[in-house]
Amino acid sequence: MIIMGMDHVSLTVRDVDKSVEFYSKGLGLKLLRVSVLNPSPDTRFKNAYMYSDSLLLELITAADSATQPPPPASWRSSLRASIGITHLGVRVKNLEAAMTRLKAAGARKIGGPFEISNKTTKIVYVANRSPRRIRYARRPGRKPWKNAVFSDPDGVIIELVER
Repeated sequence: MIIMGMDHVSLTVRDVDKSVEFYSKGLGLKLLRVSVLNPSPDTRFKNAYMYSDSLLLELITAADSATQPPPPASWRSSLRASIGITHLGVRVKNLEAAMTRLKAAGARKIGGPFEISNKTTKIVYVANRSPRRIRYARRPGRKPWKNAVFSDPDGVIIELVER
């Protein structure tokens, strides 16, 4: 099996329309499509696909029985407290501007901003050569990486990364 690329990331949300508004205002994503699915007589739900140049995000309605995780006590517990997908990492050009935009859209800051530099972090690369599309993930150069961690209105963790 050869992976051609990441197709999309899906987030389960309480209200698709409110989440479309949040991700549009907070991250500048554009709405691609909205669907109401009826896969069986007793199941009906809504989903929406949003996009940017490099991300396709599906927002899907939670079941009535879905539980919302409690707000994280700290950014550390939000990123490492559970197994599985823990956050949505979003690369930005200007961390301060992205933080302002997310706060204005209703996100809650739970950590940062932090700096990651060669002085503070030991990074060991295994790949001899990485694809051009992901070379931005190489070790920090003269400028440190910066990041900040937020929680969206449904408790989904968003990590902003400026590299």
